[in-house]
Amino acid sequence: MQKYTVFQINLSNAQHNNNAIRELYLDTIMSPTDNRIAAARDLYAKVAVIQADSLSQVFEIGNIGPEENIERLAPMHSVSVGDVIVSDSGDAVYVAPVGFKAINF
Repeated sequence: MQKYTVFQINLSNAQHNNNAIRELYLDTIMSPTDNRIAAARDLYAKVAVIQADSLSQVFEIGNIGPEENIERLAPMHSVSVGDVIVSDSGDAVYVAPVGFKAINF
């Protein structure tokens, strides 16, 4: 097993009320691209470390557990489109509508 760090965007009320920030966030979850994820980089926060054998297993554990494989660092929603996952080796991907896409994060 390897450790994967999960980064998510969780907007504050003030950020949610800011049209530009809200649109940036919506771009990452509705139509993620390398450029959109990079543009929203400052909105991402480290929310968890998940122990898993693969990215697919990170996705599964981040949605249905087991909870003992998740070290929660901040409030976290289920792993979903637009989230960024970084392996122990530093390789980063974001969750795409289908599968994962490598990105410099």
